[in-house]
Amino acid sequence: MPGSCCPALLKLLAAALLLPSAAAGPAAAEASTGGSEIRITDHLRSQLVAATSAARPGETLRLGLRLEHDPGWHTYWKNPGDSGLPTRLRFSLPEGVDAGPIKWPLPERQPAGELTNFGYSDTELLPVSLQIPSDFADPTLEIELSASWLICELECIPGSADYRLSLPVLSRAEPAPTQRWKAEFTRAAARRPLRLEDAGATYSADDPVRISLPLTGELGAALAGGTQGWTLIPATAQIVANADPPRLQRDGATLLIEVARSEFFAGAPERIELLLASEKRGFEFEATLAAAAVATAADAGLAAAPPAPVGVLLALLLAFAGGLVLNLMPCVFPVLSLKALGAIKAAERPAELRQHGLWYALGVVSSVLLLAALLLALRAGGQALGWGFHLQQPGFIAGVALLLFAMGLSFSGVYEFGAGFAGVGQRLTEGGGRRPAFFTGVLACVVASPCTAPFMGTALGAAVLMPAWQALLVFAALGLGLAFPMLLLGYLPGLARRLPRPGAWMQTFRELLAFPVYLTVLWLVWVFGQQTSLLALAALGVGLITVAFALWLLRQAELHPRSARGLQISAVVLLTASLTLPLVAARAVEPADPEARAGALSLHQPWSAQRLAELRAAGTPVLVNITADWCITCLANERVALSSEAFATSLGEFGVVYLKGDWTRQDADITVFLELFGRNGVPLYVLYPPHGDAIVLPQLLTPARVRAAFEQLPPRSRGG
Repeated sequence: MPGSCCPALLKLLAAALLLPSAAAGPAAAEASTGGSEIRITDHLRSQLVAATSAARPGETLRLGLRLEHDPGWHTYWKNPGDSGLPTRLRFSLPEGVDAGPIKWPLPERQPAGELTNFGYSDTELLPVSLQIPSDFADPTLEIELSASWLICELECIPGSADYRLSLPVLSRAEPAPTQRWKAEFTRAAARRPLRLEDAGATYSADDPVRISLPLTGELGAALAGGTQGWTLIPATAQIVANADPPRLQRDGATLLIEVARSEFFAGAPERIELLLASEKRGFEFEATLAAAAVATAADAGLAAAPPAPVGVLLALLLAFAGGLVLNLMPCVFPVLSLKALGAIKAAERPAELRQHGLWYALGVVSSVLLLAALLLALRAGGQALGWGFHLQQPGFIAGVALLLFAMGLSFSGVYEFGAGFAGVGQRLTEGGGRRPAFFTGVLACVVASPCTAPFMGTALGAAVLMPAWQALLVFAALGLGLAFPMLLLGYLPGLARRLPRPGAWMQTFRELLAFPVYLTVLWLVWVFGQQTSLLALAALGVGLITVAFALWLLRQAELHPRSARGLQISAVVLLTASLTLPLVAARAVEPADPEARAGALSLHQPWSAQRLAELRAAGTPVLVNITADWCITCLANERVALSSEAFATSLGEFGVVYLKGDWTRQDADITVFLELFGRNGVPLYVLYPPHGDAIVLPQLLTPARVRAAFEQLPPRSRGG
C-alpha cells in the first residue's frame, strides 16, 4: 500500500503545481488575440475585447464589453424603461487616446408585470470606438476599463468589474492583426440602428402622444411592406408610456405613431430621441415638439376671434384696480400683518408713517417691475410664461416657505433677530426703518403673485402684447394698486389716529400674527409637494425642522457668549442646508402626473387642445378650467363652486364636459391657450356652447354663477 500510495500523491502534487499555468493559459491566449481576462460576477460573464489583436496609430480601434448573461437574466439599454439602470463604462487611456460613447445595439422589450424595460439578455456586445492619434509612439496600448451594471431576473443585483487589456502597436508596414472577435463585432454593427439626421419628425405632448415621421430614403424602403413587426422605443425617458404598445399607421409618405403619455410626464422638451425598431433593424431619430396647441386651437375655432385690444390708459386703470383688490386676497394677508404692528407704533408720528408707506410702495413697485422685466425678457426669448411664473419653480416655493417659517418662529418668540443678523429675512421685514418697510413690500409682491384678481387678468394679458415700456407702465400700476392702502395710511392722519394705541396687548397680537404666517407656510409646503414628490416633500419637512433648530442655536449663542461663534457658524450651515436639501430632492425625483394625483373619481378630464377640439367637433358643451396649485383664487373657486355635488349634478343635467388644465408647472400649451383669451395668468374659466363663441366666466366663482352660465346653453344641448 505505501508503495502504491506515493505515485498517486506525486501525481496529485504535480497536478496542483500545474494548475496555475493551466489556468493562466486561456487568459494569456485571450489577451494575445484581443481580449482581457474574463470576469465572473453574479449571473454574468463579462470581458473587454478588441476587434483586432493589435492597434495602429492614426486608425480607429473597435472595443466592446462582451456580456454573457445567465438564462433568464438581463442588463439594460441606455434608457432602461420603467426600472433598472443602464450599463456604464469608464475608460483610463493613454494621453491622446479618446473613447467614444457606447454604440448601443437594438434593445429587447422586457415586460415585467405592468412595467416594461429595455435591455439585453443571452450574449451581447456593447461596442466603443477608440481613436488612436497618428503620432502615438508607445509600443503597446494599455487600456483600463471600469464597468458597472444592474443585472435582473425577478431580483436585481448591482455588478461591476475592472478590465485591463494590452495591445501591441503596429506600424503600417507590419501585417494586419488577427480578428479573433470579428463575428461578434459584425453582429453588433448589424444590430446598431441607423441614425436619421434631420428626419423632420414632430411630436405632440398630448395624451396620447402623437409622432409624425416622414418616410424617406432607407426608412421609406424598410417600411415599404408595411408596419408589421415594427415598434417604437423611447430613448428620452418619461415622455411616452413604456408599457403601452405603440399604434403605427402609414398615411401616404408619413408614418403616424400614437402611444400613451408617460404617467411621470413633467414637461415637453423641445426635442426627444426615439428608436423605431424591428427584430433585426432600427432607425434612431429626433422629434421636435410641434406647436400643436396653436394649430389645433385655430383649426377648431376655440376662440372665435382674438380679444378686443385694450388701450394703454384702460390697461393702467384695470391694473391699478386689480392691485387694490389683491389686498383683499388671503395670500396677501400674512404680509400685511407684518406691517400692522409698525403702523400702530407709528400712528402718533405721521412723518414716520408716511416714510413707511413710501418705502413699502417702493419695495412693491420695484419688485413687480423686476418680475415684469424678467417675464418680458424670457417671453422675448421664446419662453411661454405668464404671471406667477416664478411660483412654477419648486426651489422658489421652498425658499419662501423656509423664510416665512423663520419669521413665524420669530413672531412666536423662538428667537429675536438682532442687529448682528440684519441680513436675515425677519430682520429685513420687521422694525421701524426704511429697510423693513422696503423688504415687506418685496415680500408682498412675492406672495401676491399667486393671485389673479378681477380686472388684473385683462390688464396683464394686454400688457404682454404691448411695447416693453408700455407693458412696464401697466405692471407699475399694478404695484401701485397693491401698495396704495399702506401709502394712503401715511397721508391720512385722521385714519392713522383711529388705529388702537400702543400697549402691552401688542406682544400678544404679535404672537397671534404668527399663525396666519404658519398657515401660509402650510399652503406653500402643499404646493411644493404637488410640484415634486413625496421624497422632496419629506426633504422640505426636514428643512423646516432644521430652520427651527438653527434658530434655537442662535438663541443659545446669546445665552452662552463663550460658545457664541461656534453656535452661530453651526446655525448658518444649518440654514444653508435647510434650503439645499429640498432643492436636491426636487431635482432627483420627477413629479408625478397631476392627473394621477387627482384620482379616478374626479369630475374633470385632463385638458388638451386636441381633446377640446374633439369635443367641439362633436357639438358637446365644454367647461374649461385653467388652474394652478399655487393659485389661491383657483383653489377657493374649486372648493366653493367646482367640486360640490350640485356642480356634478349640473354637469350631467346640461351635458357639459369639464376639462381642467394644470399650470402648476410650466406648460407652453396652456400659456398659448391663455393668450387666446388675452390672459397672462390663472384662473381662467371658459364655457363653450355646442356652437358659437366661447363665454369667459368671472374670475371669482359661486355655485349660482356657474349654474347661471350653464343655463345660457341652448336647450337642445341639455341632458347630454
